Amino acid sequence: MRRIITCLLVWHKFPNLSVRRARNLLKLFKKTKLISVKIPCFKTLCNYRGDNSLQEVLDLLIEESSKPLAIIEKDFATDSTGIRTKLFSTWYSLRINKRIRKRDHLTVHTSISVKSKIVTALNVEIKRVKIILFLENILIKQQGIFREHINKTARNFQIDEWSGDGMYWAKANCEKVLEVGAKPYFKCKKSWNGKQSGIPSWKEMNQESKDNLEEYNKHYHKRSNVETSNQMKKMLHGDKVYSKLKSARTNEETLRWINHNINVLNRAKYEWKIISKGMV
Repeated sequence: MRRIITCLLVWHKFPNLSVRRARNLLKLFKKTKLISVKIPCFKTLCNYRGDNSLQEVLDLLIEESSKPLAIIEKDFATDSTGIRTKLFSTWYSLRINKRIRKRDHLTVHTSISVKSKIVTALNVEIKRVKIILFLENILIKQQGIFREHINKTARNFQIDEWSGDGMYWAKANCEKVLEVGAKPYFKCKKSWNGKQSGIPSWKEMNQESKDNLEEYNKHYHKRSNVETSNQMKKMLHGDKVYSKLKSARTNEETLRWINHNINVLNRAKYEWKIISKGMV
């Protein structure tokens, strides 16, 4: 498995690279002694990338690759971004009897640390075109993606602050942040009625955003680092996935984010003198 994961990570380090060309590149890297693993055939690489069970391994790699920076990170933020695909929603075209030109996309929810921009938790969802936007907010609250990210991050990090935009503005999310000993900073909406509904931190956060907006925004706008992290990843590793299978698309995008974490660890080695065992 380590051999396969190594080959998959090297392959997805380069955007727009087909599996056959990636295998030739892997052979070149082995010949020049940049890597020392046995190179499988291209079909094996495709089969592993499309395997549903691989997602568990990749999730663990996201978590493990973020652990070395626990000594410098205390503030975190969550946001989502879109990733393009080459696929169309055929079932929807047949249903409405009309040809559509918009492609399907992936929605990636990332939680990152503010200082180094390393990803501590990740969720990749496959989205169809023409889905009403408010359903996305409902899905986030039902599945508890935000709260799941807090649980994963709290296992390895001491959390002081957690920020997010209006998509994550919810009482349950606010309560979850307080549960791990942190302070929430969300984009507070004007629809707040001034009540706490049994959650004091909810009222404190909303009231602070009204009474002292300038100071509140200093903490809230730390979430802007998530936008920077998303742009870093897209510029270096691509903003598009090419796989056709659902599981393969999810794994492909997760592999690219693992490569993003490896880049952050390489930076930490020289900027903060943090050595990460097993990371290149």
